[in-house]
Amino acid sequence: MEFEDLIELVRDGYVGQFSDFIDQQTKAHATGAGEVKLHLSEGSGLYRDLYCADFIAGEDAGNVIELSPEEEVTFDPVEVTLGAMEMQVERLQWNDINIRVAGGIDGRDLADWFETWFDPDEKTFDPDTRFSGNVHSLTVDDDGLHVDLGTAPADALVDLLATLEDLGCVNITMT
Repeated sequence: MEFEDLIELVRDGYVGQFSDFIDQQTKAHATGAGEVKLHLSEGSGLYRDLYCADFIAGEDAGNVIELSPEEEVTFDPVEVTLGAMEMQVERLQWNDINIRVAGGIDGRDLADWFETWFDPDEKTFDPDTRFSGNVHSLTVDDDGLHVDLGTAPADALVDLLATLEDLGCVNITMT
């Protein structure tokens, strides 16, 4: 299986579960909404303190409910080369991607990627689509990157990897 096919398989499996989750939450709560963007308190640890909750139930002053996927695509670790960057891919779960970057990374270098795929100002918001197509969160710390790709398309991950390669990252591990 090609790496691009693996990305699509993982993304499609997650979004299918997310769709079922939203249907269940909508039925279970009189009021609420899926994919609600929140600006958290400074120092939350999230990139720009922004977060997209999977679902917020309207009762009880808003209750954040997150999807815990029941299924995960499993595979033997694979090695992938992207330009000058070598990747060891050990695990790929759409809502919980962890990328260790040899030598670390400055989160400010991800500003354009985040602006595009989180879309904090909702410049690409389309009221006629069921889901936003956006990333739900990003954390950059000493361990690397932690990303919940939410309902973003496969291109969001491909673009993130290309961004890392453009930044001169030569060795990353996805766990």
